[in-house]
Amino acid sequence: MVGTLSRITTLLLAAAVLLIGHGLQLTLLPLHALAAGWSSTAIGATGSLYFFGFVAGCIVLPNTVSTVGHIRSFMVMAAVATVALLGAALFVNVTAWLLFRFATGFALSGLYMVIESWLTDVSPNEQRGKVLSIYLVVTLISMALGQLLVTAGSTVDLRLFVVAAILISIAIVPIGLTRVSSPHPIPPVRFTPRTLLRASRVAVVCAILAGMVIGVFWTLGPIVAREFGLDAGGAGMLMSLGLLGGALSQYPVGRFSDSIDRRVVIGTVAMIGAVVSSVGALFADVSQIALFGSFFFLCAAAMPIYALCIAHAVDKSDLALVEITSGILLAHSVGSIIGPIIVAPLMTRFGPKVFFIYCFGCLALAALWTFYRYFVVERTPPSEVRAAMLPRTTQAVAELVTTESGTSASGH
Repeated sequence: MVGTLSRITTLLLAAAVLLIGHGLQLTLLPLHALAAGWSSTAIGATGSLYFFGFVAGCIVLPNTVSTVGHIRSFMVMAAVATVALLGAALFVNVTAWLLFRFATGFALSGLYMVIESWLTDVSPNEQRGKVLSIYLVVTLISMALGQLLVTAGSTVDLRLFVVAAILISIAIVPIGLTRVSSPHPIPPVRFTPRTLLRASRVAVVCAILAGMVIGVFWTLGPIVAREFGLDAGGAGMLMSLGLLGGALSQYPVGRFSDSIDRRVVIGTVAMIGAVVSSVGALFADVSQIALFGSFFFLCAAAMPIYALCIAHAVDKSDLALVEITSGILLAHSVGSIIGPIIVAPLMTRFGPKVFFIYCFGCLALAALWTFYRYFVVERTPPSEVRAAMLPRTTQAVAELVTTESGTSASGH
């Protein structure tokens, strides 16, 4: 493992620096737009364009990376992400931000792809699970630090934009100087909707509904925090706490799903998320403890659903893991695009409680659908496949997923 760590250090360093900058901009941009007097509807629309760009990148960029190479692709996408961020700082209008946010999502998908496919290539099969765990820890800490950096300055001036842009640009350095050989081509998105839907309607539908919740969390979470009376630092803390809740719940929920039908676990965590959302709707405006607790436990319930949907689809389908991951990723991303468009105008009219009411509706629907399918469709025995702690990034990370024996979770 020591030899593997020596090979992946530069890749993890690049990921850490990149995600600190990215985490900062995720909270900074909505707060800056809010300070500029934008409506929640406008902010939600720009957030939806980020996820739309991310999906487009997942589809288009594997071929690009395979053609021009990983290092060049990383440098180009980092440049695009930096220009988009600085452009958003200079041109604060909705039309420009729609373009910039799309470009950011497109570029970030490419940056994730390069790092994840490289980690896969330099990691021996029997160590990929450990590498994935390390990558997840780096991702969590980096994103949380980025959220907290919003307290280092004012969200109305350009200095925090410059800091985030510098961090994204500096991520080029360890990639450009690495002596690790470039990996094999990235697998493209291969998605057969009918096949995956026939294999697991629960996985596809719940991935969409969970995406509708998580997309709103990333896009409008800082706005919810401000409208509940928190300052910029409090908004960053709230987002970090939500991220921490989602990360801490991934492993125990995944392990528990190995022992019983995964639909029971999906339905249960969705139901818990719905209950937590109802608590937030009732008490978040009168108690900051209720607000912070609701965000923590809501994300703890909603964020593992993505990985559970992949694991359940693997149980039910003979498709390759990368095909299943691509399909669930696209379904989740569709939900992430739709969610902010629905919630933002409702928040403008009815206030921040709509966020929790909306999350209650999505997660309650996911729970009802899952339990309906569980009791109507014949039960299946628990699978031998372990539910991995799979981040919602790109299809390239699927190759890092292994079982304890070192074979791919898809059986290939």
